[in-house]
Amino acid sequence: MTKHDVEATSPNRLAVRRVARSTTVQMCDLIDPEDIATMGPKCWLDLLHDIRNDKLRLQLDGENIIIEIHDAAAGQSPHLVRTTKRAYTEFQKAAVDGRFDGLKPAPFGLGFGPWIWAESVVEEAVAKALDGVA
Repeated sequence: MTKHDVEATSPNRLAVRRVARSTTVQMCDLIDPEDIATMGPKCWLDLLHDIRNDKLRLQLDGENIIIEIHDAAAGQSPHLVRTTKRAYTEFQKAAVDGRFDGLKPAPFGLGFGPWIWAESVVEEAVAKALDGVA
């Protein structure tokens, strides 16, 4: 069993974030935050549109979904983001609800904005979970 065979739980979510104060967006499944796809604003908006309208051609790998991201403007080879069906479905519902519009840029001095996933902002979810813990 691989890490992606695990049922989608809180740390296993498809998420996006802004890079610094730029318009560049990164996407990954939070179970493997080092496997990141980076894309420019047009690529991100096109991807978001396709996700919202269920037009994205997804590859299946057993119980997992593979999203191919190709940012032609960046001239890079396609990057594959692997996630669970459940995490993708939640991400898609959140995209339809407008959850990912206006991604927060990173505060000054920080390299990245917060990871945003279907249920919340990751940093806020962690803070809530740890509230009252000494």
